[in-house]
Amino acid sequence: MQSRRKRIYSLVVLIGLALCSSAYAQDDYVDLEFYRDHTYFEAKKGALGSFLQDNWRSFTSSMNQSFVSDNISSDLFWNTLRRSVTEGTFPNRIAEYEVAGSQTGSDIFLSTLYTAIKQVPVTYRSVSPRGDTITLSGKIFLPINKQAKHIIIANHYTICSNKEAPSNASSIEGIFATKGHIVLMPDYIGYGVSDTLTHPYLHLKSTVSSAIDLLEAALPYLQANSYTYYPSLILVGYSQGGAATLALQRELEKNYADIYPIYEVFAGAGPYDLAGTFDYYISHKTATIPCALPMLVLGLNYGENLGLNVEDFFQPTLMMKYPGLIESKMRYMNDVNAELGYEMDSLLKPVIFKTNVYPTSVLYKATKKNSVLHWTPRASLYLFHSTTDDMVPFLNSDHLSKEFRKRELDNVEYDFDDYGPHMNGAVTFFEKVYKRL
Repeated sequence: MQSRRKRIYSLVVLIGLALCSSAYAQDDYVDLEFYRDHTYFEAKKGALGSFLQDNWRSFTSSMNQSFVSDNISSDLFWNTLRRSVTEGTFPNRIAEYEVAGSQTGSDIFLSTLYTAIKQVPVTYRSVSPRGDTITLSGKIFLPINKQAKHIIIANHYTICSNKEAPSNASSIEGIFATKGHIVLMPDYIGYGVSDTLTHPYLHLKSTVSSAIDLLEAALPYLQANSYTYYPSLILVGYSQGGAATLALQRELEKNYADIYPIYEVFAGAGPYDLAGTFDYYISHKTATIPCALPMLVLGLNYGENLGLNVEDFFQPTLMMKYPGLIESKMRYMNDVNAELGYEMDSLLKPVIFKTNVYPTSVLYKATKKNSVLHWTPRASLYLFHSTTDDMVPFLNSDHLSKEFRKRELDNVEYDFDDYGPHMNGAVTFFEKVYKRL
């Protein structure tokens, strides 16, 4: 009875805080470049923002912390996400950061839970695939306790709308901050403040650079705000973020091992064998995620400076639609896919199905370059993939695990099972990672 009362009390408090947060506005971007040369910080908190934070602290301090974590974060959060998959609102409406006044039901709960942590949209400097200095954005999710655990670099999954970019959204990966970790999430080139640029989709070098540059820019900010943390990183990513995470691990272990040691890595359902994934998609007449191949053509053409003409790949209908559907960054993936249609022949010209014929041969070579199969991870690595994944075929993890098993690695854990379609697998993956942290 007492436990039930606590659960009811917790729900009342959460909903109350959510309703209060309808007037709470997200902070403006913080330019991290300022903190490279300065060592002080003037907090930018609205009165209501402070009110919400203070009330959350009072609420959590009056209850057993394990109760809050086990019963609120685990039970309600993950069950809410599972319902959102069934309702077709994940990741679009769930991930989007909206004030509670425009939300109802499960969205109120999710937005309320994120008042337990501080979300700081940030900008920093990086380099474009052309070698130009550019400004990128991302978000830092901060725990209440400034004596944090690890810094987590979380790479996000494929998105189409700029509203889903971490700097604009309460990304699912931010929930790890409720476990006492600092979470850094880059938007990637082409999202956030750089949304006028083409997103170099699945181009690993630029994706990795955006993450490392965010880490290096964030450290002075964390120091200025008196955060302490363990001297090793945790890397997390699912889908596109899974491939980005392994590429980041490979780069950090190769060139930054003494500076940024890695504690452990969690990668789920990534296109690690990008060439194999390309082969898989062009061998099917229908696509479960039709936006992926146009995004790949555009992204690798920009990321690798291939100099290809997209008219050689895109059917006239796609040529008319892709600027508004893909390059505008204004439409959610489900909407983009529905408008594109799922028949490959109506989207792409026959040449794309011939990997040994120019210009597809050039693109295909780039997919091989942006695979992450042939390397040896050093840090503890957890690999997750649903064997019935409908978007990122299981062949990716199958091929990667075969490569790793050839090396007889004892630091890799494989979690391959029938966890359902891609989005169902996403919720299972993040829940498993959350419970391990």
